[in-house]
Amino acid sequence: MQDQKIIELIRLNNHDKALLVLYKNFPAVRKMIRLKGGNAQDAEDVFQEALIILCRKIKETEFILHAQLSTYLFGVCRFLWKDELKKRNKQPLLDFETGLSAAEEQQWEGWAGEEARIGLAEKVVKELGERCREVLLLFYNSGMKLKDIASKMGYSSENTAKNQKYKCLEAAKNKLKEMKQAIQTI
Repeated sequence: MQDQKIIELIRLNNHDKALLVLYKNFPAVRKMIRLKGGNAQDAEDVFQEALIILCRKIKETEFILHAQLSTYLFGVCRFLWKDELKKRNKQPLLDFETGLSAAEEQQWEGWAGEEARIGLAEKVVKELGERCREVLLLFYNSGMKLKDIASKMGYSSENTAKNQKYKCLEAAKNKLKEMKQAIQTI
């Protein structure tokens, strides 16, 4: 299947066919990760995270493929594994050649940081109560106005919705601080 066809399938949310083709790249990723100190489970985790990143990037309108999709996916996996090793402090990174230019390396680091922040935000939102989660998702994801949120959630006024949003946002910030502190103590 051609790369552009795979990209089109992902953009149309027809992931099954696209992922079937992309999974043919997994053995090469597994081999690379094993050679760099990982195991089969590490390879699966990295590959799945890379697929998520790839799908998100493809759905962005500015996504332009400058190489084969398999090369792009392998590069994402290499960078994710390099980042994982850095977190584990398992291997000196001087001998980890990514094959990327300095500019590409910087771009990958930016994307990986963005994905990490998105993942952390998703975890925080999942830990909030149902009503808080709904208020924040309606406001930030759906772009719904506070007046409409008040109506949908059964609040007495727009001000009540505004206060609830503020309280939920504060709760999310506190959960985020707790998570960051927990990560730092590990």
